[in-house]
Amino acid sequence: MVIVGGGVIGCSIAYFLAAHHGIQAVILERDGIGSGASGNAAGELAAVGRHQYSDMYTKFILQGIAMHHELADEIMDTSGIDYLFSDITQVRPALNRSDVTDLQYQVQWQESLGLSANWVEPSELKSRYGWLSHKALGAVETVEKQLESYPFCLAMLRAAEKLGVTVKSGDAAKIVQLPGQIVEVELESGETIQTTNLVIANGPWAVALGASLGFTIPMKPLRGQIVHAALPSGFGLPSYSIFHDSNYMLPKASGALLLGTTDEAVGFNPFPTKEAERDILASVVDMIPPLEAASVIRTTACLRPSTPDDLPIIGQIPDSDGIYLATGHGHKGITLALITGKAIGDLVARRNCDIDISMFKLSRFGTMQ
Repeated sequence: MVIVGGGVIGCSIAYFLAAHHGIQAVILERDGIGSGASGNAAGELAAVGRHQYSDMYTKFILQGIAMHHELADEIMDTSGIDYLFSDITQVRPALNRSDVTDLQYQVQWQESLGLSANWVEPSELKSRYGWLSHKALGAVETVEKQLESYPFCLAMLRAAEKLGVTVKSGDAAKIVQLPGQIVEVELESGETIQTTNLVIANGPWAVALGASLGFTIPMKPLRGQIVHAALPSGFGLPSYSIFHDSNYMLPKASGALLLGTTDEAVGFNPFPTKEAERDILASVVDMIPPLEAASVIRTTACLRPSTPDDLPIIGQIPDSDGIYLATGHGHKGITLALITGKAIGDLVARRNCDIDISMFKLSRFGTMQ
């Protein structure tokens, strides 16, 4: 069993294969575990926000979040790594009349899905959420979960390694399906690895591996940048986060302060820019005036795998023997790591799974050659 990609999706798949099915996979990683989007994500787990998905996909996301609740203690105990899984109040303000209409509708929609959401009138905002601009015309408040993304990825790996999973350094360049249900992975170094089961879970780089097998994965990288900020001595972090469209302030349980973000179609350019840093700061300061006192520690960037319909690609490749895809999670890689890991683990071990992943088939795009 070989898994291409040592991000949170690949590590989760390896964990579930080992923990639930006794299959010790080899994780093939080009750079370092969690070195891409997995280790640089904000780590906020929410089903509703600036992206309002279909009811079916939202329910899947909620299943994914429920698995975080169920397994956090197990993963942290097994790995010995505390990734600070904790509550955070999320405030989504309305900054114009259109926002008011949209957010009040979202409250009703969330309640129809069994989610708790409260509309806060402008008269209450100042006393409850004093960091928010006085221009807010109301806000939706919810209680969400968050975690530290890089420690979470390491925890998944450490727990998997204790069950026999290993990591091999190498860059997968080509995949060939051989007779007898054998899959051969050719590395950039020229070395080859043969296996009977292969999972492609290397984010936007999965496109090249798909092409080597003769099919198209309609996915592109979107660069997301995050400003890591600090407040002057005497400024305590607020106990809540504020999200509006792509702009947010997220205080972390570790004491860090994250400001974000961007969605940039710049190909495979993973480097942060001063322009994005300035844009993020200007937007969040306008929404959250006390952040004018913040200083920048650093700005990070990562490449999120994005599909045309904003849904991940999870499942077996049609007409293949033992080749699976687990990519395209966009902004939801951390959130959906556990449910994706379980689904792929069950598929590999049993050739079926109890989780409905039918909406995530590659064939929905009609791109198979």
